[in-house]
Amino acid sequence: MTKLFTATRQLNEKNAPKRAADTEVVLIEVHDRLPGSEMHLRGIARMNYLHARYRRAGKILDEDMLHTLGSAVVDIFHAVDTGEWRSLTNVERCAVGVFHKALGEAMEIPFTALPSFKNGWRDGGHFAEELCDWVKWYEGVAVKPAESNRVIGRQLMDLAVWNLPGFLRPLVRRVIATKLERHVRVSMGFTEPGAVVEGGPSRAVRVLDDKPDPKTGLYTIDLWIAHPWYVPSTFKNRWGLKAIFARLFGDGGVPGDGYGASGYDLRTIGPTAQEKRGLEETEAIYTELAQRDYAGGCPFHRPSATDS
Repeated sequence: MTKLFTATRQLNEKNAPKRAADTEVVLIEVHDRLPGSEMHLRGIARMNYLHARYRRAGKILDEDMLHTLGSAVVDIFHAVDTGEWRSLTNVERCAVGVFHKALGEAMEIPFTALPSFKNGWRDGGHFAEELCDWVKWYEGVAVKPAESNRVIGRQLMDLAVWNLPGFLRPLVRRVIATKLERHVRVSMGFTEPGAVVEGGPSRAVRVLDDKPDPKTGLYTIDLWIAHPWYVPSTFKNRWGLKAIFARLFGDGGVPGDGYGASGYDLRTIGPTAQEKRGLEETEAIYTELAQRDYAGGCPFHRPSATDS
């Protein structure tokens, strides 16, 4: 995957902030909206369209897709089990597995690599356990040091510290490095973080609008890291603490300065080369998902489109 990002230049210094914002928007729409809702399905449809040509060309493999899906499950379990006041219950882990099994089917990801593919899984917990085990195995054999990994690793790290003062950036880089598994750090060329504070308290943040702007039909978002793509140009957003840091220590980009402050259209969002393209294809995928009613029942008790 890092070779693809490097070849397409979608994460170079010029494109990375918008590319990261677009990815963030689509993933949040898919994970945070009510399963089966219009915006949830449109997020999946746009994601499928953007992946489709690379999958057809063999640039994105089925294993890459399965790893991406499974990494989300691994991250959820790890974040809650290590950062919250209690671990997830078996019922909660089962729910995570149910959601991601259904999502994987909607994304047309084959599960043939998992041990129970032929005989089926007992429930979501069983599926999630096998998926996590496979992700850890796959990373052990596939995640190796490579120049493309180092390039993408540096670019992603630069995004994370984009609007921070210079004296804080080394510390924040080390804090971020502590969140990565050792083999991932090695593959991206990050040095061992050593003794460092691993992070402060976290809080839930609501970042999506419930409804679009009645005049434009577009949605905005309240989360930004590097450039404030799709963040409304309010006084608070332009002159709040985050904006002041951007003005003083970043490149000065604040909401409204050519960053799509009016919002995004989930039907056409994507990299600059694909933006505004694929409307008909995306709409067709959305219609098929809506007709399938993929979120309307348990994915372990119905025929799977990817299991045939």
